[in-house]
Amino acid sequence: MFKKNLIAVAGLAVLASAAQAQVTLYGNVDLSLARTEAKNVDADAVTAVESGIHTGSFFGLKGQEDLGGGLKAFFVLESDIGADVGETDEDGLFTRTSELGLSGGFGTVKLGNSRSLGFLANAAYNPFPVTGLLNTSQGVNGYGNLRNSVTYMSPDLSGFTVAAQYGASEKKGVSSAKGIALNYAAGPLAVGFNYSTEETTLGEGLGGFLGALPSELGGLILGPDAALDADLDRWQLGASYDLGAAKLFAQYGQNKFDFGAGDDLKAKFYQLGVSVPVTAQGTVMASFANHKIDDTDVKFRDLSLVYDHALSKRTNAYVGFKATRAQAGDKETFNTLALGVKHAF
Repeated sequence: MFKKNLIAVAGLAVLASAAQAQVTLYGNVDLSLARTEAKNVDADAVTAVESGIHTGSFFGLKGQEDLGGGLKAFFVLESDIGADVGETDEDGLFTRTSELGLSGGFGTVKLGNSRSLGFLANAAYNPFPVTGLLNTSQGVNGYGNLRNSVTYMSPDLSGFTVAAQYGASEKKGVSSAKGIALNYAAGPLAVGFNYSTEETTLGEGLGGFLGALPSELGGLILGPDAALDADLDRWQLGASYDLGAAKLFAQYGQNKFDFGAGDDLKAKFYQLGVSVPVTAQGTVMASFANHKIDDTDVKFRDLSLVYDHALSKRTNAYVGFKATRAQAGDKETFNTLALGVKHAF
């Protein structure tokens, strides 16, 4: 009860402050009727109402203040929504994003719980929104947020931008996370590279990969090894090209886990995608992704196909299909068909 009252008080305080600052409430609600069938798995077909299967359901608050001389202060607070059951993120409010920053001629500096540079790359070089369950690249190589972080993003320099990120571990004996990204965008072409390093566990480092699988299969793949400590080095190269009639996307990368004493594991992935406007209101999106752990029989493949139809500037209807093929000894197959509506506000 105390926790709920505290949240309510915090919400009222935010709304009260909105009268004194330029604060915008925004977000997205995405709900669908989906059916998932499994083959070679002891599991029944499931029909369910799902939240965020295409675009992700969330709400956010953002605002900025002009400090003069081209300098601005800004904040962003976002929380995921389980719109099918009416709940916010079980880890608490604003775990999707919570950051405060300054921007000006020097670029942008922000602190807090921010999207990692790898997550931003997944979003840039992908036809699908990366927070939706129909997305493929987040499943094969799941980048998330970097908490307790400081992020710098340079201004646009003739199409080139540079970003650096530091995530304080806040634990004695544990190294802090670090990352850098180099991007170029001009005309129809965009290219980017990012590299990051952090201390983690095998299970957490493969979180996106395992999170796309049923829990029993994820546990079968790693078993007790999921808790192994490792130094994780990640790199990712992405590109997109807009042909006008279609936009092409591609990513390739590697995650290297170093367990010490010369023992390591490499997981490689790639993703190919396309977005094709077929009518003034309709767009077809398709993506294929593959993830392979070297020197093992563990493989993971995802194929997604979605038709998205704009009913208005803020409301879309869609039908989507996703086929997942996972192999850890035996091959497992999961097919999902979804019919849904999403509304941005």
